[in-house]
Amino acid sequence: MSDSVQLVIANDSAELERLNELVEEFGRDNKLHVEETYAIYLCLEELVTNIINYAWPDGGAHEIIVRLRADDASLHIELQDDGIPFDPTKVPEPDTNKPAHERQIGGLGIHLVRQTVNDMFYQRVDDRNILLLKKKRKATA
Repeated sequence: MSDSVQLVIANDSAELERLNELVEEFGRDNKLHVEETYAIYLCLEELVTNIINYAWPDGGAHEIIVRLRADDASLHIELQDDGIPFDPTKVPEPDTNKPAHERQIGGLGIHLVRQTVNDMFYQRVDDRNILLLKKKRKATA
């Protein structure tokens, strides 16, 4: 099995609904376990929201490319945008031992994504951020 889909969305939080519909359809079409579908949803919700909020400090209309692929062993998520360079793999891990009011603001969402996936790769190519996530598939009985 190998199936992939692509969606191009605007840098507008209203587009998250279309993205969620894509994830639901992708999960159904690929017979993903509910936990796998939720993992994709969680990662995309966090990362796309960050892109929308922070990638373009000067504003303007931009596009975000989302690609999803499933094979027998793994789920693959790819995000591309033409925003300012940002490598989430370089974001330091938050100190979760500190009380919430003493922690630095930010970074918890990326931490959650790291905990959800098995691999995270970033590259900057042709003035585009490209983030690749890979999650091992749930074993089937």
